[in-house]
Amino acid sequence: MSNLFEISSANNDAFFWSDPLPHLHQSLIIPSMSSLALSGGWGHMLFQHKRMEAFEIWFSSYHVKQRRRFKVRADIPVIEFSFLIHNSIVQRIHTPYDNWVEETQFNIFYLPYVEDQVQFEPGLQYTTLDVHCTTGFLQRLAPYYPEILQPFLDAIAAGRTPAQIFPHHMFATQNMVNLANWILRLLRAPVVDGLTLELAVKLLLYAALACKADLQLGGRIVSLSRISQINRVSTALLKNLTEEPNFRVLSRQAGMDETYLKKLFAKRFNQPPYSYWQEHRMNEAFTRVVHTNEPLTDIALEMGFSAVSNFSKAFKKLYHFTPSHFRK
Repeated sequence: MSNLFEISSANNDAFFWSDPLPHLHQSLIIPSMSSLALSGGWGHMLFQHKRMEAFEIWFSSYHVKQRRRFKVRADIPVIEFSFLIHNSIVQRIHTPYDNWVEETQFNIFYLPYVEDQVQFEPGLQYTTLDVHCTTGFLQRLAPYYPEILQPFLDAIAAGRTPAQIFPHHMFATQNMVNLANWILRLLRAPVVDGLTLELAVKLLLYAALACKADLQLGGRIVSLSRISQINRVSTALLKNLTEEPNFRVLSRQAGMDETYLKKLFAKRFNQPPYSYWQEHRMNEAFTRVVHTNEPLTDIALEMGFSAVSNFSKAFKKLYHFTPSHFRK
């Protein structure tokens, strides 16, 4: 890859393009992707790229030593699904206003040209997963969400001004996080399965578009901001599978009443939030029972059970066999 874009900063920083430096990026480099590094006294960045027939995948990481605001420009049109995987940033994309984009937030843009400003804080690692696709690729998805995609495709056809699917960045569901991780696992395979990779990308975009589909609760359409927050709860629930979730705290963080949060979650995910958490908790326990040699006592205690007997009872209720059955 040649230089990917023009980049500048108010500090008049120097920018040096090169092949990746192993001592800086060794744990992040994906062999199946083309890689190019950007470095300077301010820190370093790594851009990895996989080109397919109708889409491209970009996996990028950023590490800065000093607080910096970079301006990026490229005179090419782009249709982009943008997913901030790790850490939160201040970003300005085709608007006169800065936006605080948080970890696991995403959006889908059309930009007639790229002009992006990003502010990084020192000492932090930032990671993004982006998908650039053709209009033909989107048109193949349009029959599933015509009321969402068609206005967006019409704006792309006009080609004069930026457009975006969501008015503001949305929090991803846990399913979207899992799909993003699946894409990265597929790319790390010794031989990349192109058909499976395309399926994973389509499923990720389907899941993103589904966040804008009308959702009604109590006869009223739920706002996108509340859908975004309930998506956030779906990921927050699974960050700790050893302690029962505190729904009072989660509802306060989501800015809604606890009873409403539980009703909205059940409507959004077809499952009450506690059952959602418990199912993922037991799935994690099942994986450890079947695929590791860890003592059952350790698994039970680490998954938050006070005794092996309680763990065994909960396990059998869900999987119809005790954990010890799988160790024979």
